[in-house]
Amino acid sequence: MGCSDCWILDWCVNHPVGSKPEYPLINLSLLGQIVWVWTVSLPLTILNSPAISDVNDGGSDPSFGTSRDIAGVVIWAIGLLVEAAADIQKYRAKASKSQPKNKPVTAGLWKWSRHPPYFGEMLCWWGIWILCLSPTTNGQLSSARRAAQYGAVVSPAFTVLLLMFASGVPTAEKPQAKRFYLLANGPDADSANANAWRHYKEYRHQTSILIPIPPAIYKRLPLWLKRTILLDFPMYQFDEAVDGKSAVNDARKSNERSAAT
Repeated sequence: MGCSDCWILDWCVNHPVGSKPEYPLINLSLLGQIVWVWTVSLPLTILNSPAISDVNDGGSDPSFGTSRDIAGVVIWAIGLLVEAAADIQKYRAKASKSQPKNKPVTAGLWKWSRHPPYFGEMLCWWGIWILCLSPTTNGQLSSARRAAQYGAVVSPAFTVLLLMFASGVPTAEKPQAKRFYLLANGPDADSANANAWRHYKEYRHQTSILIPIPPAIYKRLPLWLKRTILLDFPMYQFDEAVDGKSAVNDARKSNERSAAT
């Protein structure tokens, strides 16, 4: 969302009043952010509504410390720690001169998951939803009001869908595979990186795409389990015959354009 905000600010600076704006493009960007914020905020929005938390309006306000409160805080805290730790570990690995260019980062959580920050982000939103449920599970609400709280599950569910099928894993998984493939097979490949693609395939074979699992366990799991319950769907797979060929052709064209200029 931060990148989108920066783009909008830059657009406004470079399109003063009187210029011909591209309203459809900027409006779609803003609309997407509005829908995202509204959806993920539903648990808190519903919790803070008078119908849920105001005892004078038929709501319920149980004291903090219920089992849902504790579970929600614990899940949220684990998610935050996973996300922060993964980001720090990757930053340190990339900043270190000891990290080989032809191997994926396997420091800390990255040895157990290919995308640990996304896993942590998902846990955070599941924790927030559970934390908001106490008026329903430990209070006295009508069935309609309880349904509203349970219905706010669309918040963490939307986050999972967004990260798994839109702005998260799809934007990182294949591009990373493409980078290692070109290091070993691209027009600028050299002998120092000849094993880059083999290293990446080994990493992908033994490392879960999302849920942190020890490599010694994950690599022995059947492929059907990885491609279904463990979320490593076929759409994320880098096909050497199709994606690889396209990547090499794009790299060659890019080199030709650079040479021409």
